[in-house]
Amino acid sequence: MGGTLTQGGFSLIELLVALAVASVLVGIGLPAFNGFVDQQRLTTYTNDMIGAIAYARSEAVKLGGVVSVVAAAPDDDNEWGGGYCVAVGTPGSCAGTVLRRFDAVDNVSLNAVGGLHAVATLSFNARGLLVGGAGGSIQVCGDDASDPHGRSIAISVIGRTNSEDFTCA
Repeated sequence: MGGTLTQGGFSLIELLVALAVASVLVGIGLPAFNGFVDQQRLTTYTNDMIGAIAYARSEAVKLGGVVSVVAAAPDDDNEWGGGYCVAVGTPGSCAGTVLRRFDAVDNVSLNAVGGLHAVATLSFNARGLLVGGAGGSIQVCGDDASDPHGRSIAISVIGRTNSEDFTCA
């Protein structure tokens, strides 16, 4: 029983070095993670809008009448960012027969351009075609000016949608 007794553990220097390395890794990784979260948020809002349009088209065919996607609080540069709903009828109303609601979005704009600029209602007839026939795009952009990445949703005159990457101004 005559051995030496040693204690295990970390020294203060080893602990400080580990903390320094961890803080450098967090400093490098956090901005990239925030950018990833922002891109996922844009993708989510884009998919919500595409889903609302597809839902309105399918419900119009199923019901045999007009179903509309209606902006709840349209703004000239953010027609759809204030929320929207899918409602029965033309022009439809978020106070009428609502099939589904989509809440307002924060820090993201959904701006209609082209033939859809200042249009607050997308109506689909019993054949699933866009009533009024004016196709255009909805640009989904974040409020962060340092990140110009966005998504553009093209809506054709027959009501089909297509989404692609877009550089926000």
